[in-house]
Amino acid sequence: MKKIATTLSVTLAALSAVAGNYTITVNFADASLNGQKAYITNYDTGIDVDSTVVKGKRAIFRGTVDNSYFARISAGGRKCGLIVEDGNIVVDWQNGIATGTALNVKLNKWDEATKNIETEEQYAAACHHLYEENRDNGIGPWAFYNYIMEKDFALEQLDSAMATVPASYKSMTRFKKAIDNAKAANATAEGKMFTDFTVKGEDGKEYKLSDYVGKGSYTLVDFWASWCGPCRREIPKIKQYYNQYNGKGMNFLGVAVWDKPADTHKAVAAMQIPWPVIIGTHKLTEPTDIYGINGIPHIIIFDPQGKVVSRGLQGEALKAKVEELMK
Repeated sequence: MKKIATTLSVTLAALSAVAGNYTITVNFADASLNGQKAYITNYDTGIDVDSTVVKGKRAIFRGTVDNSYFARISAGGRKCGLIVEDGNIVVDWQNGIATGTALNVKLNKWDEATKNIETEEQYAAACHHLYEENRDNGIGPWAFYNYIMEKDFALEQLDSAMATVPASYKSMTRFKKAIDNAKAANATAEGKMFTDFTVKGEDGKEYKLSDYVGKGSYTLVDFWASWCGPCRREIPKIKQYYNQYNGKGMNFLGVAVWDKPADTHKAVAAMQIPWPVIIGTHKLTEPTDIYGINGIPHIIIFDPQGKVVSRGLQGEALKAKVEELMK
């Protein structure tokens, strides 16, 4: 359902009306991280704004905050989201919950209230309602960003939506990225010819989308990652189409994005993926940037000449489209 992480573990920078001092006490379940460093990272910019050393089962951050912002604390390979704001904040590391200040408590209550939401439409509406109630505090930008990502707005819709938000939102990195993605998605929408990209493989060779697309057959391209549960669940379904139609009017290609190459190789072997997969030498973002892809899996079907005929379908909707094209 949620194209981006919609819990408190994924966040972006935001403004607040109150400046002050913060103390953040992180309580760990045991002392296994004793002596290691813990960091506070501004999720919007990706910049580490504070660090401290874990002592025993606790890490304590102290600092000054001019404007509250969403951030994540990282330690020992794990992350936990919170709002850095004036006051004493306590983080239960095991459960990933920050309490002690008004905005953190408010977000916890909202997160709990939306746990059982089942559809993207309902979640988007809940995010928009949260935004409307908090547009001028630190919750507002996070809620609005989740709203526009969940709705997956077209460029015109996004421009219209962004016209209503406080001016401060428009300078944030994630909103700029959302606009860039919408422009890219518009340029690669259904009916448009494919946009090529080149990936340097671990063998030193260059692999292009044009090596596979526009060669006289339909081509189903799956943008995926090994860590992505929905991606892994979709692959067995794609295998069914592969077994039926590969070389009989449709070809298949995987593009590994947002993933470590070694992890991709393991997943390809473990899942016995029979079609070629483009794997880079790093965590690929270029293909998804070019096609304005916000979440994965994202499946695009190109016609025999290389024109986009379908994008973003999964499950039964994808099955129906494949069967329609292969009639």
